[in-house]
Amino acid sequence: SLPEDMSLSQLETWLAKRERVLESFTGIKIANREIEVAEEDGRQTQKKLVEALKTAGIDFEKDAGVDALKLLAQETIDREKELKSLRSDVNKYRHEKNTRTRKVKKERKAMGEWNRRWESLCAGCWLGNEGEVPRIPTVRETLKALDELAPLVEKRTNLAGRIKKMEDDQCEFSTEVHSLAKELQADETLSPLEQYAQLESRVGEAILAQKKHEKTSRRLQEAKESQRDNDERRKIHGSCKNEMLEYFQVDSLSEVDAKLRKIEKRDDLKKQEEAVEREILELLGVQSIDVAENLLDSVDRDAIRSEIAELEGRFKDQDQLKQELFSDQKHVERQIEAIGGDDAVAKIEEKRKLAILEIEDGAARYLRLRLGITAAERALQIYRDRHRSSMMTRASDAFRMISRGAYKELKTQPQKDSEVLIAVGANGSSKIVSALSKGTRFQLYLALRVAGYHEFVQSRRPVPFIADDIMETFDDFRAEEAFRLLAGMAKTGQTIYLTHHKHLCEIARKVCPKVQVYELASGN
Repeated sequence: SLPEDMSLSQLETWLAKRERVLESFTGIKIANREIEVAEEDGRQTQKKLVEALKTAGIDFEKDAGVDALKLLAQETIDREKELKSLRSDVNKYRHEKNTRTRKVKKERKAMGEWNRRWESLCAGCWLGNEGEVPRIPTVRETLKALDELAPLVEKRTNLAGRIKKMEDDQCEFSTEVHSLAKELQADETLSPLEQYAQLESRVGEAILAQKKHEKTSRRLQEAKESQRDNDERRKIHGSCKNEMLEYFQVDSLSEVDAKLRKIEKRDDLKKQEEAVEREILELLGVQSIDVAENLLDSVDRDAIRSEIAELEGRFKDQDQLKQELFSDQKHVERQIEAIGGDDAVAKIEEKRKLAILEIEDGAARYLRLRLGITAAERALQIYRDRHRSSMMTRASDAFRMISRGAYKELKTQPQKDSEVLIAVGANGSSKIVSALSKGTRFQLYLALRVAGYHEFVQSRRPVPFIADDIMETFDDFRAEEAFRLLAGMAKTGQTIYLTHHKHLCEIARKVCPKVQVYELASGN
């Protein structure tokens, strides 16, 4: 039916349109089939609801829809649950009433027995001396007062004992003081305390006199020893004096001193002569003083005098420079002294060095910590990059399946020091997770959990996967796809889904015929 003059480009355009039409037609067929399945599910659900309501004897309109029947059935179930709860509460309250009644009878009997024992006990002790049984509050206050009185009685007994001991000590003290006063011939007409003060004063005077006597005795002994030493030294000095007078042939020590001074001066002159000779020999480089004298006789004396004059002039200049440097040194010393002679500067310098060391240690510690954090972040980034590709692919496939193609993939986008998750729609638009609707976020969460589970069981022993009513925001179609994902997970490990929506059980049975449904009683 195509025109014969159609060009190749027109044929390609026609074929592309044909492909799109066929895809649209296939989509329409799939949508019609899904509509038929949904309508059939609705008819089956309505049929089951009608049968259930008829079995329960509940009246309903014959032309009522599925929603109205579901609402009526749910109201009936809620009323039945409420009645069952009320019946259970009534039985529980009756049981509690009977239990409390038995407890009251038992307590009354025990109270009567206790009162009889209390009366018998009070009659046999001082509490019943007045002929009547005291009341419990009265006895409690009495016992409390007795408890408070017991430590006071004990304290009174201790104080009485201490007073008796102090009185005995006082009598013994008086006896001892009178005995000492009589022995020392003190005034016996005074009181014991006055006698004790007088005796203490005499004892103090005696101790001072004893110390003074001991000190004087030590000084006398030291003087005697010093006298013996001086006598021995005087004998030695006399012997030395006679030897020196005889040696120098003089009559007094002053003359000996003059001789000794002359000898000392002679020795000094000899030392100076020897030093000058050594200096001359070293300067001239000869071996004897005679050779040096011959060399000096041949020297030009006028040249030496002129050299000496030149050296004297240089000496004056150097001496003036020395004085100026000395003045500068004194000025610097005064400035240093003005700072203070204490250790304040040293302390400040020590604190500065300590602060520099602390800064260096802190900087090194910061660099170590920062490098460690950077290494850990880099390791985490490498781990995420290494494992993200497979996990993101699984999560994208799962999210695309649950959303029925509304979103085609998931991507990550760096943001500061972290990354954000981006959902890419079928039309190419992108949204961050926080911009998605609540139901879509739940679908994305389930997709990520499913991908994480598959990533986990690849290298580890599988563990049960438990989900608690996460499909409450899903419609039936997305719930069906979610159950397909859970059925795929069940091939690796155990998958458990908890729900109170019965229609989800039918969807699960439809998707996975081998699913096992357990109904838990309301009391469990």
